[in-house]
Amino acid sequence: MTIDIATERKKRGKAAAKGVEGPPRALVGELLNFFYPIHYRIGMDLETVMCQGRISRKQAAILWLIHSRAEADGWVRRKEIETRLATWFEMSNSNVSKLLRELSKPPLSLVSQVENPDSGREKVVRLTELGEEFVNGMVQASVDYLAGQLSHITSDELRWGVDFFALSFRTSAREARLNGKVPHLAPPPGEIEGTNKRTLPTKS
Repeated sequence: MTIDIATERKKRGKAAAKGVEGPPRALVGELLNFFYPIHYRIGMDLETVMCQGRISRKQAAILWLIHSRAEADGWVRRKEIETRLATWFEMSNSNVSKLLRELSKPPLSLVSQVENPDSGREKVVRLTELGEEFVNGMVQASVDYLAGQLSHITSDELRWGVDFFALSFRTSAREARLNGKVPHLAPPPGEIEGTNKRTLPTKS
């Protein structure tokens, strides 16, 4: 169990102890029904798009991690990459090192590794110019794919969905909600609202 996961579980336990009520379990169960369609029908296809036929899905995860977690100067501690991939893919540090070597050498040359100037015991990693170009291509290809998958969704519906996920997965937003500092989402757009309505059984 990583420190992040342990901390999150502890926070949830404290919230439960305070009597904070979450959504009804049956409603959460309806959300669970979307896990496999999202993971296998969209998620894995999206990973394939991101790889662009040149890298593996694990290498793509490394590039995205560097892109999203880098400090202002572009560097990420290699230890963080090792920790994240160990959690996501159950990978050993030696396997992560192998993937990073492949990414840093021709013909890819997408990342650069150097010793951390603040600690000679560890290395830091960043994207090269080619790596930044590749990640930009990953983003554009992914946006094109998702735009096709969501072509039947209106802008208002998509905005509402983005806000929902932002609130659901950001720890700070959850804490603010529990403390009453964040208002509820705006009412869903009409199309979503109509889709989610339940037809009550008629009495005979």
